[in-house]
Amino acid sequence: MRAIDDDTEVKVAVLLKLQQWGALPESDLTRMLKPHFLVTDDYRDMAEEGLIDMEFSGDEYVISGTTLGRLFLEQEAR
Repeated sequence: MRAIDDDTEVKVAVLLKLQQWGALPESDLTRMLKPHFLVTDDYRDMAEEGLIDMEFSGDEYVISGTTLGRLFLEQEAR
């Protein structure tokens, strides 16, 4: 794996925002993390890993952190 393929920095940024703000609509979270240029598939990948939950509400996803996501943050903080 090349260093450029490592998306740990993006995962940490997403999880930190969710920890700070709680559940957020996808559009708000994406706007807060504008430098990372995230799309729905990026969030889906994180959901498949179990780091976040995505629930469709109204016309977009609401994204929230999971216990596994909190553990991932703790591990990366070391």
